[in-house]
Amino acid sequence: MSADVAAILRTLTFTRELEPDDLDRLRAMAQLVEWQEGDTIFREGDHDQFLYVVVGGRVALEVDVPTRGRVRILTVEPGDAFGWSSIFYQRPKTAGATASQPTRALALDASSLRELSEADARFGFWLARRLLEVVSARLKVTRVQLLDVFKY
Repeated sequence: MSADVAAILRTLTFTRELEPDDLDRLRAMAQLVEWQEGDTIFREGDHDQFLYVVVGGRVALEVDVPTRGRVRILTVEPGDAFGWSSIFYQRPKTAGATASQPTRALALDASSLRELSEADARFGFWLARRLLEVVSARLKVTRVQLLDVFKY
């Protein structure tokens, strides 16, 4: 499995620009996980300890909306990361994640990522830049959804 994880890390857009030794350090904190369609990965309000990078399949990110129930806010596809809030703080998840088809992902241990980022500023800058890209993309999607909700 470790060889599989190493091979996956070398091909992901998320890990581009990483040096081979950094990929080795990520491999040491990563595990390959799989879900079937409909499997709950985490629920809104849960605590979770991983940053996930989708390798294959799709994951629906959903929130509970009063009077409307669960609403999908985003579909995460291969190469995309989700669960990023686990890196920065141990607070409840603000959205739920459900596999919308059979899905494989790398689960990267958040506390190990945090420790490595604090110990190695170069790696920390790389991770912060990657996560900023993820958060920025989510903000763009949210902005479009708000425009639709308010009919602008």
